[in-house]
Amino acid sequence: MALMVPDSVPPKASQGEKRLYKTLHYELPDDCYVWYEPRVNGLYPDFIVLGPTLGLLILEVKGWSASQIIQADNQFFQIEQDSKTLSQPSPLRQAKSYQDALINKLKGYSVLTQDDGDYQGQLTFPVGVGAIMTNITEAEARDGNIYPLLEKPQVAYRDELLEWDGIDERALMKRLSNMFTVRFNFMPLSDDQIHTIRGIIHPEVGFRTETATLKSVPEGFHLKPNATIIKALDYKQEQLARALHSGHRLFCGVAGSGKTLILLSRAKSLASGLFNQKVLILCFNITLAAYLRSLIEGDSNPLYRERIEIIHFHKWAKSILGILPNPRFYDTDEDYDEDLGLRLLQALEQLPLELKWDAVLVDEAHTFSPSWFRCCTAALKDPENGDLTIVSDGSQSFYQRRQFSWKSVGVKAQGRTKKLNQNYRNTEEILSAAWSVVQPTNIEDEDVDDVTFPVIKPSAALRNGQRPMLHLLPNRQAEIEAAIAQIQTLIGEGFQPKDIAIIYRYKGQHEQASFDYLMEQLERLGFGSYWVNQDKSDYSTQHQGVRIVTAKSALGLEFKAVLIPWVQQFGVGDHPIRSQRELYVSMTRAQEVLHLFGSGGFDILKDLQQSERLDVVQRSA
Repeated sequence: MALMVPDSVPPKASQGEKRLYKTLHYELPDDCYVWYEPRVNGLYPDFIVLGPTLGLLILEVKGWSASQIIQADNQFFQIEQDSKTLSQPSPLRQAKSYQDALINKLKGYSVLTQDDGDYQGQLTFPVGVGAIMTNITEAEARDGNIYPLLEKPQVAYRDELLEWDGIDERALMKRLSNMFTVRFNFMPLSDDQIHTIRGIIHPEVGFRTETATLKSVPEGFHLKPNATIIKALDYKQEQLARALHSGHRLFCGVAGSGKTLILLSRAKSLASGLFNQKVLILCFNITLAAYLRSLIEGDSNPLYRERIEIIHFHKWAKSILGILPNPRFYDTDEDYDEDLGLRLLQALEQLPLELKWDAVLVDEAHTFSPSWFRCCTAALKDPENGDLTIVSDGSQSFYQRRQFSWKSVGVKAQGRTKKLNQNYRNTEEILSAAWSVVQPTNIEDEDVDDVTFPVIKPSAALRNGQRPMLHLLPNRQAEIEAAIAQIQTLIGEGFQPKDIAIIYRYKGQHEQASFDYLMEQLERLGFGSYWVNQDKSDYSTQHQGVRIVTAKSALGLEFKAVLIPWVQQFGVGDHPIRSQRELYVSMTRAQEVLHLFGSGGFDILKDLQQSERLDVVQRSA
């Protein structure tokens, strides 16, 4: 079965469109993508079909009957509808306009174009157009002199469409291939090429531009310098993002499940619509807010920057209240945050409707105080039915918050909760090592609807890689020296400094000398250093240098390689569960490589040493 976007045909679709949707869904092979009414450069073709060996085909579907066509030529059809005569573009002409707009966008990525020869700069795969006439038979078209304008095989008529029910996938693929007026042999499209095409067709699902590698293109393809690809949501994530509708919705997902990416995709979809919708994205983490802003600001669509506001909660509260309450007047941080929410709620209730938002999206909601969620609904133009999307992960919750129910804070979550347990970020080896740190004993029986921020067990990761390593050293300084040596190795293997992060829990007086040494050595070696916590509000993916960041500030971020010095820090303190979750967050930031460094006789190091999930390297004094 083909991968369909959206996953069901909308009720507004015509009967002919519904029949074609069903046929394409069930009769095409499972490596084909089919989009119904995607938005391409402000245009809405009926269907786009993409297959690694097919290429890209745009289909225009018309439900006109033969008797409705009063007059026609290659450019326009005069159609009688509701006692009126309407001038409509020829189906093939209309599809061709979509084709031209799409080809221009596709040619912007060199991984999709010929690199030399007579066809240099042209696409490496064919792009064709076709028309499906769902209410006219071929005989009726010939009798009415329509057929010369809409000839087979580029056009399929009703009698043929009916025969497609139950057609085998090879026959349907051959039939669609025959619709191309220009057809040539080409190497099957790679996964990265497919992702890039998907990101061009639906920009909302593209979340990052990366440098292309030899794995990004078919074998023998000459990769141009500075070639880039689009990393896009996977099919399930795209389905989920596009299936969202207005109303209150919750996503409870494991680390690396793409919660933030789905949230960003939803924001982009709302912002790029015809209506001037104001979208507010809230989070607790200053660094995460800056990171999300850098993703939006790096996108070419000006509507995103114009309509999407991304801000951390305290700064948002200050922008509404003018001044924040003084923390010294509160016994605990929890009391302060709760009262801040109550004050902000009063101010929001007085805010004029035109200053409120059409949609509010909350990332890392497990970090929020209960009263803050009432502020989120009050910020909506329509608090009861407005677009409120909340994503969370109980296993990453390490702030003290009061227990509450969604109903108690005005969030209508009943029957609107999605559970995401697929990890996309980490390798299986990293994920299993991280999960062993926080693994509860009773999560199998948890009901996601009965827990505000449930702890969800991740399913197996999609990739495999090298096992994480625990380095046991004589002292803190030796940990840093070993980490620097490992960074040198990683860069020698092709990693960029900005793809590497050093994540630590805190920097006390015992760590200061080692920390200074780390910064000095990274500069001396020419790798550069970027201490994120020095100015969390300025975090950007464009900054150069090895990232150095605390565990709490790393929440929501990801890096190809992660090194965690002073691991023993995660085993001290009055709240062991929160400490374990901080270590879990730190470990799950790593996409490919993970190294832990520790020293001393701490219990946490003994537990990690006994784990079957890490390779242990021990060096005595």
